[in-house]
Amino acid sequence: MTRWENDRLNLKLIASLIIITFIVYLLFRFMLGLILPFIFAYFLSWIIRPVTEKLYEKLKVPRLIGSTFLLLILYLVFGTAVCMLVNILIREAIAIIKNLPVYFEMIAGRLDSACSYFDNLLGFDGGTARAFLDENILKLLNNIKERLMPELTQHTFTIVIWMVGFISIMLIVFIAAVLITKEIPAFREKYDGNAIYEEFHRITESLSEAGMAYLRTQLIIMLIVAVICVTALVIIKNDYALLLGLGIAILDALPLIGIGLVLIPWIIISLIQGKLYVAAVLFTAFLLCQIIREVLEPKLLGNRIGIKPLYTLMAMYAGIKLFGVAGFILGPVGLVIIKTIYKAIFYKGMPIEEAGAD
Repeated sequence: MTRWENDRLNLKLIASLIIITFIVYLLFRFMLGLILPFIFAYFLSWIIRPVTEKLYEKLKVPRLIGSTFLLLILYLVFGTAVCMLVNILIREAIAIIKNLPVYFEMIAGRLDSACSYFDNLLGFDGGTARAFLDENILKLLNNIKERLMPELTQHTFTIVIWMVGFISIMLIVFIAAVLITKEIPAFREKYDGNAIYEEFHRITESLSEAGMAYLRTQLIIMLIVAVICVTALVIIKNDYALLLGLGIAILDALPLIGIGLVLIPWIIISLIQGKLYVAAVLFTAFLLCQIIREVLEPKLLGNRIGIKPLYTLMAMYAGIKLFGVAGFILGPVGLVIIKTIYKAIFYKGMPIEEAGAD
């Protein structure tokens, strides 16, 4: 290949990558809200389809009935688990809000020596820094009482409307998942051999494999990290073990952030306070979580995606700039989609995990 041909190929690849990225951005910006319920329905269908097919082949249970029964069980189990979890989280969150004055008083008490140091350092009258802190803490407490709680009460009706809308969407997802499970075999049989369908199916299959591998890996690791953190917090008798444990697990899923953002300062503070047992338990949890992520992530994910942490962080930053808070998820997911489509188009006949890792 001549240098001119090589340059033309590189320009073609770059142009294609830009076009794919732009299309993914447009889909996220203008179409995601419309297709997201059906993407979720396809995901549910993907979960129940193997069992549905076995029921159909061995027991002659119609796919419509089999998929409906399996989805009802899935909804029941998942809904019960979510209700129990939300109930515990709400109770812990209410407890934190009620105890905020106590925590602020504890913190204010520990700041006495620091305030005295700053008074002496800056030449202020004794108690000036402490008075400033007390005044602002009091303002914060008053804001919590006067604004936060009334706003929660005023938005109760909005929350009820949101819940009704959510239930409606879940019903649509349920029906769509049943229909997808029922129609996929006939759809494949009808369009089998069609060149356009085969190409589209190859890309979506590669995309599904990469996306499912990524989501499955993150969810499994998050679940294990959450169990470890919650267990550690229960051992040290923390009143908000579930709430903090889940929060730490979510932080662990973020690239280049991890659980160290919470646990390391907590461990240091515990050591300073002489709470060696608490520090030992938290350090053990931190160590276990780090080992599990380092060992499990390569084994579960393999080389299906091959996206480096730096690229994931860049995608997350771009996602936040483009889509706000949702960009935490949309950024990395968009990167996975872009890379998977790109490799599926330009590395035909080659498994996606062998098409390169950068």
